[in-house]
Parts: sequence; structure tokens; C-alpha cells
Amino acid sequence: MIKKIRGYIKKSEFVKNSITLFTGTTVAQIIPVLISPLLTRLYTPGDFGVLALYMSFASVLAVFATGRYEMAIMLPRKDSDAINLFLLSLVVSIFVSLVVLLTVILLHNQITLWSGNKRISYLLYLLPLSVLSLGLYKSLNYWFNRKNKFKNIAGSKVIAASSNSAVSLMSGVINKSGFGLVFGWVLGQLSSMMFLLRKMFVTERVSFKKIKKVKILALAKRYKKFPLFDIWSEFLNVLSVQLPIVIISQFFGENITGHYSFAYKILLLPFSLLAFSMGQAFFKKANEIKNEGKDVAVFTFGVFKKLVLISFFPLAIIGMFGDIIFPFVFGKEWIIAGNYSRIFSLWIFMIFISSPLTNLFAVYEKQRTNLIFNFLIFVSRIFILIFISYKTGNDYTAIFWYVISGFIFRFLYLLIIMKIAKVKIVTVFAEILKYVIPTISILIIIRVLLIK
Repeated sequence: MIKKIRGYIKKSEFVKNSITLFTGTTVAQIIPVLISPLLTRLYTPGDFGVLALYMSFASVLAVFATGRYEMAIMLPRKDSDAINLFLLSLVVSIFVSLVVLLTVILLHNQITLWSGNKRISYLLYLLPLSVLSLGLYKSLNYWFNRKNKFKNIAGSKVIAASSNSAVSLMSGVINKSGFGLVFGWVLGQLSSMMFLLRKMFVTERVSFKKIKKVKILALAKRYKKFPLFDIWSEFLNVLSVQLPIVIISQFFGENITGHYSFAYKILLLPFSLLAFSMGQAFFKKANEIKNEGKDVAVFTFGVFKKLVLISFFPLAIIGMFGDIIFPFVFGKEWIIAGNYSRIFSLWIFMIFISSPLTNLFAVYEKQRTNLIFNFLIFVSRIFILIFISYKTGNDYTAIFWYVISGFIFRFLYLLIIMKIAKVKIVTVFAEILKYVIPTISILIIIRVLLIK
């Protein structure tokens, strides 16, 4: 049996690459999860609210950091074209970082006032560094993906998690200001970027000799759909996740923002890292299948089934028992986050099973379709959050409907992806329902017995 499994792994490049990334991702997941009970006792929900606000600014700005040209690194058949695209994305990252620095200097007070949190004030000066490191890391990530160096990608994730956790813990013990969470996150991103950058300089010196200005300009024009369409699609996608943090902060304060962001982070972090890893392996393989003139339907549905199997059971448990698990693990003061986690589980499930497959929009260069749908999702969900927050003044009600709308729209998004891949919609429903009905029935019975 073991020999058969090893043989299957060796034969399947996708499985092999996914396992390599999965191993590094798993380690990167375990580290922050293990120290979370310590961090929740060193930092307040308000401190986590400040971290969430800073990450929102950095994540939104990082969308523009490369002009989305890092996605194009995977597409050319020649490495000489790919290395020129890498440099193009690097130049864009430096330019965007300088623009962010100038903006922070000139509009510092206005940005602080708009954020609704004075504690973010001095942290704004770290944004240019975060934007540069996030942008460059994304470009390096896709380069190493192209070169099949998945061990380096996995290693960078472990370094990011280790650095982040170490700095956050030490700062929490030494300094009670609460800024250690932000410093840890910034240094974690920076260290992982430096790790990959050093690896690239060591192993790819010959490739840099193929860089030509004329080639860079030609490729910038060839892949113009990425900055024209994909960048705005990704911007709306990221903004739909990050803007609610700012809105919740404005309506309900940093304490509720901390509970919201912590619950979201605890659930999303392990699944987002895994989804990103599988997405990279999927992107590479799907692009190869498409270039060979073959049908990607069977491969896409096979990956979809794996995603459902991996995520459904743990998220179903959180959905049923999150209000019990969170106070037990992180302390009784985190009961609000536990209540949020129950509804988040639905949304996270749909994000996880669809995110890796969204790379098909890039593979088939359907960025316009992706942009239109993301725009509709963004406008609808933000309107729902603001309207219900204003009308009810109740944080749980507002967050509940925001998350439910996210689940519905994300499912429609998944169906569009499956249509592009030419996968039958009926099989998608059948694959999900075969897990939902028996699992949820059993968990409901267990919850009723526990509460009694």
C-alpha cells in the first residue's frame, strides 16, 4: 500500500508539488496556531484590531505593487520572457512603494483621521516597506513556482511564520504597547521575501543576463490585461475583505474589530495558506494542460474534490462548536470571536474550495469576466454591511448578513469557474451535498446532547 502511494505521488507532478507546499504550509500554520493562546493573553482585542487595520491598508495597497504582472510570469514558454516579466514587476513594486511613502508623508494626519484609530498613526510609516516586501515576494513566489522550486516557497512560509511569531511574543512580554503584533507581521513578510531573493541571486544569475529593456516593454504590452483588468479585480477582491474592518471599526470600535479580525484570521490563516499553495500548483499544471491543447475539466474537478474533502469536516466542527472552542482555547474574553467563527466557517469553506481554481481566469485570459463579477460582489456586500450596521447598530447582525452574502456570491463565483473549465454543475452540487447531509446531521445531534 505504501509503495503504491509513493508510486502515485512520483507519477503525479501536481500531487508531488502540492505535498511539498502542503508540508511547508502545515508547519507555517502550526506555529501561529500554537502561540495564539499565548498572544491572546499578552494582547487585547483592541491590539488585534490595530493589527487588522494595518494589514488592511498594506493588503489593499499591495494589490497595486506589481501591476499584477507577477501572474504573467507563469505564462510564457521561454524563461527569457519570464525573467523580463519578473524585473518589470520589481520596477513597478519600487515605484508604487515610493508613491505610498510620499502619500503617507503628505497626508499622514488625514489618513489617521479617516482610519478612525489614532494608534495607527506612527505605524503608517511602515506601509511603504510592507508594500515593497509583499509585492516582491509575490513576484519571487511565481518565479520559483515556474522553476518547480516548491521547497524554497515552502521554506519561505515557515520563515515568515517563525519570524512573525517570535517578534510578536517577545514584544508582548517586553512591551505592553500592543504594537508588537504589527512589528511581527511586517518583519515576517520582510524575512520571507529576503529568503527567496537571496535564493534567486544565488541560483539565477545566468537568467539576469537575458534582461533587455526592449523585451520588457514588449511584454508589458503583451500582458496588458493584467494591469488593465486583473489588478482591479484583485483590488475589489481584497477590498471586500479588508474594507469591512475599517467599516466595523468606524461603527463598533476597535474591540469588536479585534474580535472580528481574530476569528477571521484563526479560521482563514491555515486554509488560505493551503489554498494559495494548492493554487500555485494548480496554476502551473492547468496552464501546461491548456498549452498542450487538452481539456482541463477532469483535472479541475479532481482538485475541487480534494479541496472539499480537506476543508469541510474541520470547518463544519467550527460552525457547530466555535462558541465553545474559542473561549476554551483562547480565554473566556474571546467568546464574541467564537460566535463570529461559527458563521465565518461557511464563508471560509466557500473561499477555500474556489480560491485555487480562480487561476483559470488567468490561464484563459478572462480577466474582464473576473473583474465584472468581482465588482458586483464588492458593491453588493459592502452596501449590505453599511446598510445593516447603520439601521440596526448591532455588530452580530451586520456581520452575519455580510458573511452570508459572501457565501452566496462566492458559490456563484465557483459556478462561473466551473463553467470556464467545462465541468458539469450537477457534479459540483453532488460532491458538496454528499458531505453536508450526513456530517451536519451528526454534529447537530452532538451539539444538542452537549448543551443538555
